[in-house]
Amino acid sequence: VRAYRDLVTEHAGRAAELRRLQESVGRGQLILVEGEAGMGKSRLVETFLAAAHAADAPPPLILVGRARELESRLPYQPIIEALRGLVAEATWPARRAGLHLSPVWWAEVARLLPEVADPTPTAAGLRAPDESRLWEGVFQLLAALAVAQPLLCFVDDLHWADAATLGLLGYLVRQSAAQQQPSTFLAASRPMPPRSEVGSLTQALGREDRLLRLPLTRLEADAVMELARSLSPTYGYPLGNWLYRSSEGIPLVLAELVRYARSEQMLLPDGTVNLNRLPTTPVVPPTIYALTQVRLAPLSDAARRVLDAAVATGREFDFEVVARAAALSDLAALDALDELRTARLVVALDQQRFAFDHSLTMEVAYQEVGELRHRLLHRRVAAALESIHDDRLDEVAGLIAEHYAEGGQPELAAKYARRAGQRAARLAAWKSAVAFFRQALDATPPAEQAALRVALGSAQIHAGELAAAADTLRAALAMREITLDTLRAALQGLGEALILQARYADVIALAQQYAGHPHAGIRIVSEFMWGAALSLEGLDLAEAASHLAQAEAELQNVPELQNVPELQTAPEAGIGSLAAQVEFELGNIDAQQDRLPAAVARYARTLEMAQAADHDDAIRSQILAYNNLAYHLHLLNDPAAMPHIQAGLALARDKGMVMLLPYLLSTAGEIALAQDDIAAAEVAFSQALAHAQRLAQPERIAGLTANLGLVAQRRGQTELAVHRFSTALAQADAIHARFLAAQIRLWLIPLLPAEAATEQLAAARAIITSGQYRRLLPQLAALEAV
Repeated sequence: VRAYRDLVTEHAGRAAELRRLQESVGRGQLILVEGEAGMGKSRLVETFLAAAHAADAPPPLILVGRARELESRLPYQPIIEALRGLVAEATWPARRAGLHLSPVWWAEVARLLPEVADPTPTAAGLRAPDESRLWEGVFQLLAALAVAQPLLCFVDDLHWADAATLGLLGYLVRQSAAQQQPSTFLAASRPMPPRSEVGSLTQALGREDRLLRLPLTRLEADAVMELARSLSPTYGYPLGNWLYRSSEGIPLVLAELVRYARSEQMLLPDGTVNLNRLPTTPVVPPTIYALTQVRLAPLSDAARRVLDAAVATGREFDFEVVARAAALSDLAALDALDELRTARLVVALDQQRFAFDHSLTMEVAYQEVGELRHRLLHRRVAAALESIHDDRLDEVAGLIAEHYAEGGQPELAAKYARRAGQRAARLAAWKSAVAFFRQALDATPPAEQAALRVALGSAQIHAGELAAAADTLRAALAMREITLDTLRAALQGLGEALILQARYADVIALAQQYAGHPHAGIRIVSEFMWGAALSLEGLDLAEAASHLAQAEAELQNVPELQNVPELQTAPEAGIGSLAAQVEFELGNIDAQQDRLPAAVARYARTLEMAQAADHDDAIRSQILAYNNLAYHLHLLNDPAAMPHIQAGLALARDKGMVMLLPYLLSTAGEIALAQDDIAAAEVAFSQALAHAQRLAQPERIAGLTANLGLVAQRRGQTELAVHRFSTALAQADAIHARFLAAQIRLWLIPLLPAEAATEQLAAARAIITSGQYRRLLPQLAALEAV
């Protein structure tokens, strides 16, 4: 309808917003078009995108994805839709051939959309889900696409987006902002409260000056009058007056009023207005509901059945799904669809997908369906999805679960929710996985609940819900029906959740409970947890070493572990990779006690052990071994430090282990600082801090802030150094990083006034002596001697 299109052009007061959109391209911000339902958000962006595509300059590559209410828990669905649209283009094979993208990033993108790439089993099968690596893979693809032409990415109805999509969108905006030619990211959303997922994203981007809000408000009377004159030059004033009073400036209502005026012969095709038929009083917005009912009333039974089934699927729908849910023959369903299109109640998106003309039509149709019929239709939609997508059920499992839940069939909903949770976990969409596993747990038989609770607990750990994860995993351990593998996984997961909360006493109590277990795998996990907790707590490093040594002895002396190959290679087994982790932790204890040659030997042994396997745990151990080897060789003034850190950085980048870059770059910076290359040190520390902040690594944020304090101190910028050290100290104390907190105090003390220095010196001594941090004793003694 021309009137609806005109609402976002210069005839309806949106010219200023359109111009602002055009001026904001390429600024490294998320452009958020915001407004209540019916304000023309999507139409404004679509008009902008169409104009950008038709411009004389090289047209941008445009990627569009839409979030939908029924799909609001499906991870990354808008991103997948945008990428699927890219792959569907005839130019994709040639475009893909011109992209210079590492296999590791192709493999990560292929998690979302297998048809984007054809990863080898090694690239895709052995890599465990990692959110940061997946996000970096998507960014690398978009960055590679943007080399050839400008890139515009639009996510519509952002208020329905899942947490994983919102997190990825924030990551893409931040990463793109650092590029020489940033891509443009746009979104349309209803206003959301600050504590919502969308609200949290926009608040964070706003604080970083990476958000441009473009609010759409109701149209002014002059804009509506201008529209009326474009429709009827002669009768513009009476028409405009009625339209404005009736619509109250809401574009969606205004469009519906124009449609109504035409259908009732108030507004004739030649622009004449029948003043006798034009109501003298406003058709107030609530009456618009009745206007839509009038449009639905003439529909045939078949058309109404298709419309009702479409309501159950959402504003956009697949014709085949709706036809089956409506229980019509193909021919009858096609005739019904033609009737709906003729009545302009639905519009075609492509050959298979259609959409309601606007949300008002869907809302009125929904209200008239009735609860009992609505449940039946949801069950039919779920069954249709099962039948149509039987070759890719995992992709639509979350949607099927939603429909069965709406249809009042919790057991079937739980079955598909579990599959949806497993898929979400494979995509590292942890909040989505948590929601699906919780839904599945409500209707899962007791015999299967222990394994499901372990899956839920693991997802909660990755999602940062540590207290909830601990409760979930304790409940799994308490279940009678639990296998040994599930018991080990629950124990290991609970230990991790407690350690991440610095609840070391609880870890030790848990380890004591299972240390005498008859199964070797359980005993090994218990001893490792016990030793790791003591090491991190720093109160008894000798006992920590004793428990780690016990785990090491068990690993070497238990024949059944040596004879089961999957324990050495499968990342989910968790036992085989413990050998390298135990060796690494023992090296850390040696380092803390200033036995640097012994620590170096341990790290070298860790590297050798980890290189024997090619799964994520082993690769992570290799990289950390390279890092710690480099750092402690640097402390020993050994020139081999630099080749080790370079090897670690190369491996991390090759394998997509972006989570470890803050550690490696930090070590590279310290080596540069020791060589008096202050500029190189600052670059490395700054890059590392940016990674740590983006990846939410509080310990590394504290350590790297302190490293930048060292740079300021070397440059004679005392005030800046004190500020950075003080900030880092507060961060380290907040997370109970005792060794780091002690080290920062030792760096800060010489810069403080006497009274404050004395206070911090006492605090440092208490930490160092209680933790037996022998490596820090010479620094402490030197300060106390002053």
